[in-house]
Amino acid sequence: MPKPKKPPLRKTTAGPGGRLNHRTVVGRRRRARTEARIIEAALHVFAEKGLRGAVIDDFIKAAGIARGTFYNYFPSIGELLLATRKWLNDDLVQSIEDSISDIDDPITRFGVGIRLWMRRAASDRAWCGFVSQLRLFGTPALEKPLRDIKRALRARQIDVPSMDAAMDLVQGAKTYAMYRMLTEPRGADHGNNIAILILQGLGVNRKTIAEIMRRPLPEFRRQPMTIR
Repeated sequence: MPKPKKPPLRKTTAGPGGRLNHRTVVGRRRRARTEARIIEAALHVFAEKGLRGAVIDDFIKAAGIARGTFYNYFPSIGELLLATRKWLNDDLVQSIEDSISDIDDPITRFGVGIRLWMRRAASDRAWCGFVSQLRLFGTPALEKPLRDIKRALRARQIDVPSMDAAMDLVQGAKTYAMYRMLTEPRGADHGNNIAILILQGLGVNRKTIAEIMRRPLPEFRRQPMTIR
């Protein structure tokens, strides 16, 4: 299983003369490394014991940290679970971004991204079940598609009453489809059918939808993480 990527460091406050505070930089890097260590351990623990079978001591032991250190980062298993789900989601978004980086047309980027997301959900049930309960507000999993939808709206490729309505349609369809994939195994075309309906709901014309759906899906240039 690939190691979780370290979260980006926030901008530091400059000291006298515009120099960065060295202690601040070192402290934030150390905190980022410890957070990554805990989340990496959590991925293994959740994979081994499930979402309900793990206790705090399992994560402390797996990460090799003190109990106080764990609580400095995560007040509860619920908070750790949310952070782990978010990390997996954001990690997949980055893999998708890398794979569609050569696509300039915004609605094509968006459509291929949806197809890649649904293919991942269909091919990795453990990942699908783990992340499907995550609320995506404020995460790259919502921000990147929103960027492409805004560009498509400016290019008059879609017709929606509001951006909020558009994103509710996208996230609602994806999330419910993932639940169905877990409880009622679907055919190989189900993910593509969801992508088609989402594009239709956004007002994309039939010719463009057909072109997006005919486009061969790229393989991931950067393999996303999983909990297996």
